[in-house]
Amino acid sequence: MFARFLLLAILVLLLFPARAGAATCTANVSSLNFGAVDTLSGDTPATATISVDCENVGSSSLTVCGNFGAGSGGASGNSRQMGPGTGGLGFNLYADANHAIPWGHADQPALGLPQRFSLPVSGTTASGRMTLYGLVPRRQLSTRTGSYTSEFTGNDALFYYAEGDTLQCNAPAGASATTAIFTASATVQANCLIEADNINFGTVGLITSPIDQTGQLRITCTPGVGYTIALDGGLSKATNPEQRQMRSGANVVYYGLYSNAAHSQAWGSGGDAVTGEGSGAETRTVYGRVPVQQAAPGHYSDTVVVTITYN
Repeated sequence: MFARFLLLAILVLLLFPARAGAATCTANVSSLNFGAVDTLSGDTPATATISVDCENVGSSSLTVCGNFGAGSGGASGNSRQMGPGTGGLGFNLYADANHAIPWGHADQPALGLPQRFSLPVSGTTASGRMTLYGLVPRRQLSTRTGSYTSEFTGNDALFYYAEGDTLQCNAPAGASATTAIFTASATVQANCLIEADNINFGTVGLITSPIDQTGQLRITCTPGVGYTIALDGGLSKATNPEQRQMRSGANVVYYGLYSNAAHSQAWGSGGDAVTGEGSGAETRTVYGRVPVQQAAPGHYSDTVVVTITYN
């Protein structure tokens, strides 16, 4: 009788092996490095890889909800920030290459929603690799040059997971959780953009008094960047900024360009160039003057090249 009982117990253990426990998962996210960033004229994308690996899986499927918070740089509205400190360089995280689906956090819906995905199960393990898409948008006119970072740890890189396919990211009660650590980084480089208006002196008769007109230069430079704006001598390659030439065939009308309304500071190149420091978008006026002179009838014009150098 005793021997039969032992045999029965062994058969039960062999027929119904017990699981050692529930599934356990680990998550890793590679660095999100934007490299050199131009904050004035172009968006800068970057990608990172999310890796989730699970063991002791006893179901045919496993579901994960990925949550990404603001990071150590904080957030301004729906934009994450990289520091030093909090704020400085805006960026965001997305679930798609078109940067149309923001990847956010259930606790911070302004940044977007958490993203749900399933892992393929093989035996008692499950693994998956996903791409995290980042974007630094253009036209951040107040951001200075330098290095920027944001650290994602703990709740800012949180992954809920559960066996089966019923896990809901907005209500993960009962799900297990794991976290990852990664860094977003970028280096803002100096840049300047410039646009110029034409100067039209209009239709005149005899030039018995000076004719004055103005044009505008629209300048956008990375804040803190020193710049120099030079105006060349026009098609005649004039070396005197006050003796540029508008031509109509063989006929000439002399004119000058200046950086002040009193027409006392000629604007040219070299020592006659204008300097400044970037502060985002700004406008500078170019003052043009045609002095008293004799001129034959005709349509006169010249082309001046505007060059901005910066460091």
